[in-house]
Amino acid sequence: LSAAWVGFCFPNAALVVSLSFLGTAISVSAILYRYFREENEILEDAVVRIRDYLSGHRNVRIESDEEGELYRLFHEVNSLAAILNAHAESEARSKTFLKHTISDISHQLKTPLAALNIYNGIIQQDADDAQTIREFASLSEQELDRIETLVQNLLKSTKLGAGTIVIDKAEHNISEMMSDLERRFSYQAEQEGKHLVFSGDDTMTLLCDRNWLTEAISNLIK
Repeated sequence: LSAAWVGFCFPNAALVVSLSFLGTAISVSAILYRYFREENEILEDAVVRIRDYLSGHRNVRIESDEEGELYRLFHEVNSLAAILNAHAESEARSKTFLKHTISDISHQLKTPLAALNIYNGIIQQDADDAQTIREFASLSEQELDRIETLVQNLLKSTKLGAGTIVIDKAEHNISEMMSDLERRFSYQAEQEGKHLVFSGDDTMTLLCDRNWLTEAISNLIK
């Protein structure tokens, strides 16, 4: 516009050129001011949302539906928040699992400890009966082995929570496992007026972790 005004030699060309440049400068300044003000508002909103997230509001996200480098950055921040949430949830599940496992094994430890007290009482009452002493000493040994197994299971469970557990699988005779369980619970069943019946092929085997499987079946029997 200024070049046309000067080219056609209109009067007051210098004033018009000056006003044109001044108007252009004001317009550019206004546009830039509005642009940076909007960018600042967007950044301030993002900062508020990040602070909300750090305060514990895990579902807060930054609006990132528009195009541009800034919104790409916001999208990456949202992705990072999602990853952190996933890790936090995984950690919470691990802690809950470990808490329940410890509670369960602590409860299970009461059974062999109670059995040991009963067996020791019987041994003391029948101290002159060698057969009774041998029988209940053997049962006591089984319960002590079971306590050791439960403690080992607790250690395995902590490894399971950490994702480092290895199941020790091997071929085991099912009949032998059931015989151990029958001996373990025979006295308790007799005291409660119950009887245990196990039936099946004596030669049948199963690929399993014997300790874990035996403990699971013990829970069913109890």
